[in-house]
Amino acid sequence: MFPSLLTRAELGPDPAVLADLAAILGEDEASLAAVVKAADAVAGMPRWIVLAVIHAFWRKANVAPQVTSSVLNAWPEIPASIEEVLSFKAGAAAEESDPFLFFHPIATETIPIPALDEYMDLVQNRFFIWKRPTIDRTSLGRALIEGSQSYGGGQYLDALRSLKAQPSYQSIWLGFTEGGRFFRNERSRHNLRPTLASSVSEISNPSSSFENSYACKISINVSIAARELKRRALGLDVVS
Repeated sequence: MFPSLLTRAELGPDPAVLADLAAILGEDEASLAAVVKAADAVAGMPRWIVLAVIHAFWRKANVAPQVTSSVLNAWPEIPASIEEVLSFKAGAAAEESDPFLFFHPIATETIPIPALDEYMDLVQNRFFIWKRPTIDRTSLGRALIEGSQSYGGGQYLDALRSLKAQPSYQSIWLGFTEGGRFFRNERSRHNLRPTLASSVSEISNPSSSFENSYACKISINVSIAARELKRRALGLDVVS
């Protein structure tokens, strides 16, 4: 059990912390050192979430840790959005709670929850896309908390139905990587619901996008990556 890792401002270079992280992630310390260093390079974000995302892209998509670190530095909204659900607070002054039961002792199975989970896609080993549900997850969490305290009710049942419904997603083209560097898509920062271009430059047909036209794509459920890390840090079982 390593709960203190969830609140650390920095993860390295303490050898004891590196050993704990290696145990949580099932890695050897030497291999993990570069991942931890890259996580510490992301300013102002929850280190455990940043680490989980960087590790997932390193292991599952063969993306260099410093590239994913640059993505998260350019888009701090991503770890902040993940934290909103995995470290849920019903209000600014409220204590952390777990309305979605992610960290219940018996919730060992790693099951995707489409209404809540966020994805980061790597298209053609170059372009990064972030997909997040459009549902108001804070209101959904509040309804689940209030419903469990009042033993049901209309809002509680509506919240349960929302969790099972087919979600819609907001897709944001984050930018692209080239030569070990990440280049942020500045246009996405000025659009509420940005479309995804099929190249770095603007295209004439806006309906064409990498979301449905590509040679290869790796999609990573970054919410699950962070959930699993937090469960292990809390000493809870995880069945992947």
